[in-house]
Amino acid sequence: MNPLVSAGLVAALFLTVAAMERIPRLRFAPYRFLRRHLATDAAWYVIATTANVVAAFVLLPMLSKLALPDVGATVRQLPWGSRFVMAVVLYDFCSFLMHVGLHRSEMLWSVHKVHHSSLQLDWLATTRAHLMENLVRQVAAQIPLFVLGMKATIVAPTLMVYAAFALLGHSNLRVRGRWLELVFVTPRIHRIHHIPATSQQNFGTIFTLWDRLFARFLGADTCPDERLGVPGEIDAYPQRLLPALRQPFREIRSRRSAQGAGGVGLTSLGQG
Repeated sequence: MNPLVSAGLVAALFLTVAAMERIPRLRFAPYRFLRRHLATDAAWYVIATTANVVAAFVLLPMLSKLALPDVGATVRQLPWGSRFVMAVVLYDFCSFLMHVGLHRSEMLWSVHKVHHSSLQLDWLATTRAHLMENLVRQVAAQIPLFVLGMKATIVAPTLMVYAAFALLGHSNLRVRGRWLELVFVTPRIHRIHHIPATSQQNFGTIFTLWDRLFARFLGADTCPDERLGVPGEIDAYPQRLLPALRQPFREIRSRRSAQGAGGVGLTSLGQG
């Protein structure tokens, strides 16, 4: 699938969710559409979309060369549907592991804080993520697919499904049907992850299986007025685009300076 076509389809999904959030009976919290930092989040969306399109044109030829010939030949003999399901499951699992890693590494957590800085979840929250996170998390999760010999005709729709679930999980929608959560992540489940006190739970994007296997699943309800944001820095973390882009580098430099001076580095990694 052409990267520009994929970007157009994703944009249509975003606008669809934005429209659904205006319907009171579908909405979780009574957020205003013209809220604070809406323009900033729109800028994050443009940056993320542009980066993904550029990465598709630049990185796709390189990633395609990673295929193991014998393994790739075996995988390509499977029916398209089997390969697609395999790709979705594998990509979601790899992304889950990367997400956990973002919370475990001090350096990566400094980058991931940008995503957790959203003070409310809605149709634009999922693209509030630093460029470094997009590179580490999304590209790294694609590598196993290409190693297995998956073609772009499989990888592209896999990324579309993942993007749809990420968008839904960060939305301000109330999805009814708790039975869905036996398999799939819903907005209720992922909202828990963005509450500072429970940010070590519910790392998954598509399937709840990984959180259940690693004892990270939490199915508690949340209140519409529950505060979201970076643990310990809800009111302090930058909300504007440029300061947020610079903040991870400032934290990393500060930590290295403290360590170089014989001080103690930040130890609150992964608390969000």
